[in-house]
Amino acid sequence: MKRLAFLLVLTACLVLPGAARAGCMATVGLSSLPKAGLAPGQPWLVTVRVLQHGRTPMSDAKPTVRIRNAAGKLIVFRARPTATVGSYRARVVFPAAGRYRLAVHDGFPYAESARVHTFGAVVIAVV
Repeated sequence: MKRLAFLLVLTACLVLPGAARAGCMATVGLSSLPKAGLAPGQPWLVTVRVLQHGRTPMSDAKPTVRIRNAAGKLIVFRARPTATVGSYRARVVFPAAGRYRLAVHDGFPYAESARVHTFGAVVIAVV
């Protein structure tokens, strides 16, 4: 009987901590994409919306906007909270003309649940 109780406690210890965080995820939306004609050095002001499970605005996320140029150089811009819960504002500056891959790290509070959400590529051209 003691052995059975020990096995049950051991099983609970192994299973429950993971179950408490199971299903933690966030979705990310952007207020806009960089507009055609945005020149290198000009700021792109974007609002990042982070929703837990795609529904609940997250007040404790720490999202970052990430751009990566064709050579693979990653540049990260921190998004700061706005007055609207779950909305964060970032000022992104593309340093040179070229093609950039655009992504957002959702900044989910549990590091193992945080994800990078990709939004494709944008082209910044000299006008």
